Amino acid sequence: MFKSVRYVRTLADEAIQRCLRDAGLRATAPRVAVLRVLASAEDHPRVDEVIERVRASGVALSVQAGYDVCEALHRAALARRIDLPGSPVRYEARVGDNHHHLVCRACGLAVDVDCAIGAAPCLQPADGAGFAVDEAEVTFWGICPACQAPRSTTADPDPHTRSIA
Repeated sequence: MFKSVRYVRTLADEAIQRCLRDAGLRATAPRVAVLRVLASAEDHPRVDEVIERVRASGVALSVQAGYDVCEALHRAALARRIDLPGSPVRYEARVGDNHHHLVCRACGLAVDVDCAIGAAPCLQPADGAGFAVDEAEVTFWGICPACQAPRSTTADPDPHTRSIA
């Protein structure tokens, strides 16, 4: 398993293949490419963005295969699935730690935020109804700095435009 997203970004394809095999998955070119994209992503890409980035790297990937690979990585605990209300599903390779997300109401930008309390679950319900709670997902909502800044008419209309390596 990946210890942290910082660790994953330094992995060579051979190490990614080993992680896939250790998780019980075949190390196919699409799986390696998708996991590499998720591991290097600064954002939390939607499946269509993952597919676009994989294709840009020179690996052929159909839309259906993109969805299938992302879900397989999620089921194998190699990727985290982020379901935000009103937004398509997103994925990230940061797994195995206790972190949450900040989401901009204006543009949908999602960023990681470490849990201030520590070990999972970092919150306990007032009445657990007999459940053995092992995780709490917290999403902080607000307006990101780029969307708070006043826009000039000559400025880039998308405050989050950036190149993706």
